Amino acid sequence: MITLGITGNIGSGKSSVLNILRNMGVETYDLDNVAKDFYSTDDKIKEQVLATFPSVLSDDNHIDTKKLGKLVFKNLDKLDALQRIIWPEVKKFIYNKIEKNSNIIAFEGAVIIEAEWYKLFDFIWVIESSYKLSKKRVEKQRNLSETNFEIILNNQLKTDQVKNILNQDKINYSIINNNSDLNSLKKLIEKESKNFQYIGEK
Repeated sequence: MITLGITGNIGSGKSSVLNILRNMGVETYDLDNVAKDFYSTDDKIKEQVLATFPSVLSDDNHIDTKKLGKLVFKNLDKLDALQRIIWPEVKKFIYNKIEKNSNIIAFEGAVIIEAEWYKLFDFIWVIESSYKLSKKRVEKQRNLSETNFEIILNNQLKTDQVKNILNQDKINYSIINNNSDLNSLKKLIEKESKNFQYIGEK
């Protein structure tokens, strides 16, 4: 079995990489979406979040994720408090999925390095693209202002920092440059996939 973690800065194209792998028949998971699903599917997490952030309770007795996002967006202490609730559960989710898989499984997430989930995987792909192109993608795909794009980008680890962490922990990784079109990205992914598929066959 081969386990793969995919990460990179905002607008780098992580989701596109995951979609390409999914279309290739790989079992894939978006860890950002997994974390969001916990708010509505896991009563324990819901209770912890509401105990910590009571103002995010919606009129229909659910967690208002938009309110929660705004609450932690510019407040690192509140963000840290939320991450302490969510990250251990995401780690358990990853473990469970890996245990049930016998082929190739890929997980995509913006905080794979920060949360130290990268230690669970055989390979890490770090997706990177230019500032200009990342910003253009975000403007096209999300309703995000330039200021908020800058805030998110500045709070994320830079590629050199990620490389230092992965080198220090002796993790196999590739830097995938996504500065072209989708077809070019697909060719890069197909090439990289052959590398770890070959290793998995040994």
